[in-house]
Amino acid sequence: MNARASSRKLALGAVLLSGCGGGGPLLHPAHTLPKGNVTFAAGTSGTFTLGGLRQAEDDLDGAAAIPGGAVDARERQGFTNGSLVRAVIAPGVAPFLAARVGLGGHNEAGLSYTGHGARLDGRHAFEWPTLALSVGGAALGVFADSGRESQPAPPGSGGGLRTLSLRSTSGYGFELPVLFGYRSSADVVKLWTGLRAGVARYGYNASVIEAPDSRAAASGKATRWWGGGLVGFSVGLAPVEVRVEVDAAYESVNGSQTTSGVELSGTVAGWSLTPAMAISAKF
Repeated sequence: MNARASSRKLALGAVLLSGCGGGGPLLHPAHTLPKGNVTFAAGTSGTFTLGGLRQAEDDLDGAAAIPGGAVDARERQGFTNGSLVRAVIAPGVAPFLAARVGLGGHNEAGLSYTGHGARLDGRHAFEWPTLALSVGGAALGVFADSGRESQPAPPGSGGGLRTLSLRSTSGYGFELPVLFGYRSSADVVKLWTGLRAGVARYGYNASVIEAPDSRAAASGKATRWWGGGLVGFSVGLAPVEVRVEVDAAYESVNGSQTTSGVELSGTVAGWSLTPAMAISAKF
């Protein structure tokens, strides 16, 4: 297969992998489920970057339009920062699947999946008839694979950096969410708002197209910190309800990427916005 055909396959794989990105919303109210009750939710979520994160992505995409690719220090720094954002924050739209179970004593556990990884959490709520304050913790697991390019990329030409195609991403992290919420006396309407903060560690493998059109192996590692808030609501009649949530967070990513044996470090920060919607059923 020639280099140009290989580039087309890499680009297609990158679209598929980035489509498994997206955010990790909570999409549950502050009140916990009664003991033994279970809910299942299915919907969609997405992550959109703003500020410095968006600029880093633009720098990465813009490298393909530069004659000879990203060559000087500023261009390579922009390419590296954009690569870290693309691999770690994974902007894009993804499916959302979740299950939650009431444990009794105003305790609850849940498992959710967003295409880019899974989230396992437990929480306790201090509840009143219509109000609740929920405090919990969550463990995060990140796993995404493009399902292509089983053979490693060749050393590359050492030319200007043009495009990045992710092959696989993995990682782990922890998060602390706090929610305050309201539910109507008939349990038809629920409102919640809260704060989230967390940290995660990532590693990834990728292929980079170097000028003029040769493929090179790349790998990276990064740490991501985030903190922000959310607001959500649900409306429905038991056992089915529609849930909507919007999360906003300030995120910082620092790490490094090695391409053709050359390591470049990067640090980038900015805002992310994660809207999500799901239909939930209780059993």
